[in-house]
Amino acid sequence: MVIFRIELRRSIAPWAGLALVVFALAFLFLLSGPWWKVPAPWSANTTTTALWIRFLLQFLWPVVVGAGAIQGMRDSRSGMIELLATTPRPAWHRAIRLAGAVGALAALGYLVVFGVGVAEVLAHDGFVSAVFVPVLGVGVLAVVAGCWLGLAVGRLLPHPLTAPGLAVLTLVGTVLCWMSLEPGLDAVLPRRAGPLAPALAEPRGSMVTTTVSLDAGQTAWFLGLAVTGFLLLSVQSVRARLLSLLPLVAGAAIALPLFPAEALTADSVAARKVCDGPVCVAELHRDRLAALAGPGREALAMLAKLPGAPTRVEEQVAAGSPIERPGRDPGVVLLDFQHNEELLTADASDLRVAVLSGAGVPSCERPSAPSLPDRGARMIAAAYFTGELKPLPEYLRNWFKRQSGPIEQAWQQFRALPADVRFTRIVALRRALLTCQGDPMDTLVPGALR
Repeated sequence: MVIFRIELRRSIAPWAGLALVVFALAFLFLLSGPWWKVPAPWSANTTTTALWIRFLLQFLWPVVVGAGAIQGMRDSRSGMIELLATTPRPAWHRAIRLAGAVGALAALGYLVVFGVGVAEVLAHDGFVSAVFVPVLGVGVLAVVAGCWLGLAVGRLLPHPLTAPGLAVLTLVGTVLCWMSLEPGLDAVLPRRAGPLAPALAEPRGSMVTTTVSLDAGQTAWFLGLAVTGFLLLSVQSVRARLLSLLPLVAGAAIALPLFPAEALTADSVAARKVCDGPVCVAELHRDRLAALAGPGREALAMLAKLPGAPTRVEEQVAAGSPIERPGRDPGVVLLDFQHNEELLTADASDLRVAVLSGAGVPSCERPSAPSLPDRGARMIAAAYFTGELKPLPEYLRNWFKRQSGPIEQAWQQFRALPADVRFTRIVALRRALLTCQGDPMDTLVPGALR
């Protein structure tokens, strides 16, 4: 323990851990990144917190690997290699203390960042569960493996350019791996190569976590990488160094078949349904059930006059991309609390309108790019049941209020139609939104917004 404490003081270990903490917290608190915004703020769920820190490893892992390389060159820079080779103590005795000190402090830094995230979750009344443990555990293992890999490379190649060169190569490799996991990007590497780096794709919702097969595969891979790094740091002969690569090869052989096509899946705890009769929300938003239950039942009763009317109101728990259409189900009205933060504070009247909008069917457009015809048609559909035209509790609500003149005119034209025609057109609108075919506003009031 005395030697271990000495290594803690005289090595780069404290600085490696401190650098990881400073860089991570600077990213998280000084930049207005997506980790503060819907659909996946890092303060919403402890698992989301762990996922965002894994996302940041595309920048943090190169720092850790480079710091390990700087430390690995210590003996060569100080001219101690020949002297240490004459001592009776085995090389692995010295290596385990150095590797343990650097790895432990880097892992501690990673855990400190997660601890700050947990404090943010608690401060914002977020959701706490144990689902984050595999996500966090693999991240810690990756940080330790990166440290030991850097130590080994620094010892084998004690050149002033080794540390910065290795850090740059690690950054490039990590970003390329991350790109293969991120939907919508032109990836260079195949998708199965993505999990070879510890950085994960940006979480698209607050109710996602890593798959079991991804956790198992990455554990095998980073464990093999860590063992290879430690062995390369410990052994002397060329033959032993070549044999040290076997754990790395074995880890890759185990991991690659396990890596799934999709790295993230639904968080079974946060996404678990909590119901009051036909109205359900996810466990993550249990506090909204009481507010939604009454308006949800009332809206379902109004929708019941339609053919094939929905019989349930449920929260949309699947994590969708802002460039994808929301999911739809003819028998269920799906409300997206993750992408639509307006619903988190909506009153009973707004929640009723949200269920009735589009005759119980969501928009066919991307959440990030709503249009006036689509939003207007769904507003008129809700007003058909309530008798009052109101802005929908959705993204850009205030902007649509200022653009409501044409929608008001279309509503007046629609109200002037005979009752049976209005009913037929609402049924047609619901069918158009379920199939995403045709212009919603033209279905209700042809040519109204042209």
